[in-house]
Amino acid sequence: MLKRVVTIVEGIAVAGFVVFVVLLLAKQPESHNTGTSANNPGAAIFDSQCARCHGANGEGDIGPKLNGGAVTRDFQNADAELVVVTYGRGGMPAFAGKLSPEQLREVVDFTRTQLQQR
Repeated sequence: MLKRVVTIVEGIAVAGFVVFVVLLLAKQPESHNTGTSANNPGAAIFDSQCARCHGANGEGDIGPKLNGGAVTRDFQNADAELVVVTYGRGGMPAFAGKLSPEQLREVVDFTRTQLQQR
């Protein structure tokens, strides 16, 4: 009897995990690309690495809102934001191994300036 209960619980756990992974992979932001990505490396990095969680315009979704002054309110200076983008915090993944220091700076600069205008 106990073995049957454990088997059912395992099945439910596996099914829940599969649903979670499918939803995570299926959650793609709508493209609101205004053409700035081609001209701005920070915008291109944001669109490819950040928009999935923060929204195409920084409106927030899985991750917190970044537009409307939220970034500059939460991070008094760019270096403080750069630390979080580089090393991660809470649910925010670290991008130190995925992006070069120059790319990290470009995306931080983008979120502090041009993202606010999208």
